[in-house]
Amino acid sequence: MEMMDHKGPAFSSLLEKSSRAERVYFRLKVAILDRKIAPGTQLIEKTISHKLQVSRTPIRKAMDWLEKEGLVKVISNRGTFVVQPSSQEIEQAFHMRARLEKMTLEIVTGQMKEDGFQQLRELVKWEKFAFETNDKKEYLDLVKQFHMLLAKKTDNPFLISFTEKILDQIYVYSMLYNVAFGGRLSLANRCKEHEFIIEALEGQDLGILNKHIDQQLEESIREISVEEEDSYSPLEEVL
Repeated sequence: MEMMDHKGPAFSSLLEKSSRAERVYFRLKVAILDRKIAPGTQLIEKTISHKLQVSRTPIRKAMDWLEKEGLVKVISNRGTFVVQPSSQEIEQAFHMRARLEKMTLEIVTGQMKEDGFQQLRELVKWEKFAFETNDKKEYLDLVKQFHMLLAKKTDNPFLISFTEKILDQIYVYSMLYNVAFGGRLSLANRCKEHEFIIEALEGQDLGILNKHIDQQLEESIREISVEEEDSYSPLEEVL
């Protein structure tokens, strides 16, 4: 079998198609996460093709990537839509996160080393900075890093994988509905949540940790709001 020439026209064509798919993917992802497109909006291929000057092949590839990230939902014989979770679905996601977090803390309590605590404190420091500078994406990414660091300390690949999946989905919900920044909790209270976890872990008090997670869950659920905003725009205007 002959090796494909990576400098030949076939490879160049592949790169070009990949680049177009990435361009569509990033344009749509930014528009969704910045809440320029309303949840439930249909992402019409013809509109995207016309506005971005691309064929359907890269559009469908981009849609596949967005679907895997939980940003869109493909409905057979209807089309592709920006995810529009109900309050119940979001609540279920937070409940699942709480369950996984309790499992994680049960495993790591009494096993955390000082370097691990130092890493957690460093993340909390940057969380405060991101919140103060209103950098929503960075703040939510740091929150994920905090919980993933704890999950990875369990050395349980299944728990790590499930935790990352649910955190990624909650990230999408938080960006779509401004859960992290639109609620009633102050910066001091938000960052104190993670500081409290660190202190309770150092004290090896699993009972207090579980009670704290239940309180966090109640706060998160109270903040959920799936009401639409006035700032959304039609797909053709966003692109």
